Amino acid sequence: MSARGRNGTADSPQAGAVPGDPTNAAQSGAGRADAEAAWRRLDPRIIAVTSTGSGLLIITAAVIMWWRDAPWWLHAAVPPPLLCFPVYEWWRWLKTTYRLTPERIELRTGVLVRSHRSIPRHRVRSVDVSANPLRRIFGLSTVKVGTGHRVGSADNAVLTLDALSRRDAETLRQDLVRRTAVEEDQDTIGRIDWKWLRYAPLSSWAVFLGLSAVGGTYEVLDTVGADPDAVLIPQLFSWLSRADLLPVIVLGLLGLVVVGACGATGLYVEMWWDFRLLREPNGALRATRGLFVTRSVTLEEERLRGMEIAEPLLLRWGGGAYTYAVASGTGSAEEEISSYVTSAMLPPAPLAEAHRVAAAVLREEEDPTASVRLVPHTRHALLRRLRWAFFTGTGLGGLLVLLGVLLTDVLIHIGWTTALVAYAAGALFARDAARSLGHGVTGRYLVTRHGSVKRRTIALRRDGVIGWNVTQWAWHRRSGLCTLTATTAGGRGAYDVKDVLMPEGLRFADESVPILLDHFVTRGQDRTGTAP
Repeated sequence: MSARGRNGTADSPQAGAVPGDPTNAAQSGAGRADAEAAWRRLDPRIIAVTSTGSGLLIITAAVIMWWRDAPWWLHAAVPPPLLCFPVYEWWRWLKTTYRLTPERIELRTGVLVRSHRSIPRHRVRSVDVSANPLRRIFGLSTVKVGTGHRVGSADNAVLTLDALSRRDAETLRQDLVRRTAVEEDQDTIGRIDWKWLRYAPLSSWAVFLGLSAVGGTYEVLDTVGADPDAVLIPQLFSWLSRADLLPVIVLGLLGLVVVGACGATGLYVEMWWDFRLLREPNGALRATRGLFVTRSVTLEEERLRGMEIAEPLLLRWGGGAYTYAVASGTGSAEEEISSYVTSAMLPPAPLAEAHRVAAAVLREEEDPTASVRLVPHTRHALLRRLRWAFFTGTGLGGLLVLLGVLLTDVLIHIGWTTALVAYAAGALFARDAARSLGHGVTGRYLVTRHGSVKRRTIALRRDGVIGWNVTQWAWHRRSGLCTLTATTAGGRGAYDVKDVLMPEGLRFADESVPILLDHFVTRGQDRTGTAP
């Protein structure tokens, strides 16, 4: 904790301190340095940023109310609350101070409820520098200092300084990651190649953006008073009743694909603009990118626990892949959503380039996920997936047939058609998922692969595995399968070897990290099992 802890009391001197002890002298010197470090305020230009944002909101609200002929009292009621934001921001700026000492970074903030946060510098796991378009205009950046803490909310794991000048933000980042050399001495591991833009429409974002465009258009029309429920939708249904259904469906799907692809391409450009992955002289990795919102994420090398190559189905068909670092402090439940931002080592890129960057990050001649010879899993894993595909198709088709018996015969035909399509698609996915399963050991790493819709190949450092979990569900026992889970301090914290035969799974775990299973595995010429 800091000189003033969360409960507001100062830390007491260590009991039993011996005068003249060099350890106590060093601790006392660090304590004096912490106490003497000056508290600093955030950049005052944040008040101008908030004032500008409030002004834009007032103008936007005025235009919308004028368009919809809102009453005069509503025009008068909107500006006062929005004008309170700059006043609040000024008060918050006045009450917010921070300081960086040789031992920790501290932040005091809060208008109505005061908060004092203190993070020891040795616990800093990531430093993220970002700036949205409005802050970039005013020359400001936001610095987020992460600790990788897995308990509580993500807010408790991140200390945010909003906002600092660009120069102060970069200086703080350099100080926190102990940077010791100039930019020119950095080693460039990877940078954006705009030929990779062809992979943007193959991401899952294309589907979501295409659907969200329809909902967004509806909301905009409703906001400007077009009333789509009363005008547009009845006209659309009237037109559909006179048109051929098949061409309309094909054109509609084609339109969604085109809109989604355009949106995904634009998102790719914004997220990965001017991407560079650098290795700093102290070994830390730094990724910088962003068009409208610039980001700079720093990852210390000693936190690396491995690499992950992720291949979503469409991207895999196009020969591309994502590249992620498995690192301690980037995988709490709340941070899992933003792992695409914090641990991505490369944009969606050709698989060969993903392997090259992964090898360079790990300082290996070859990427372990590419050089390993994976042990395939038995046909029992395929049969299990085929059963699930059959049950899924039967359930969907049966539900529609039941509704057809109760409502209309059309649903009966849709039901058996859906079942047949689900059987065929499920069989293909089951076969692909079973072929994707594999595990192996190469050098310092254990490797596991699984998944069909999104195939993941993970290489974990064997010395980073801190435990094994063996799970065997009821449907596993008859076929002798189990799921073996390697637990580690990095990434998501647990990585599965799915649907492997129990003896083979235990052999793999024992080969990967021999010491962990010494008390649980019985070794013999003909048997390998778990102790009761």
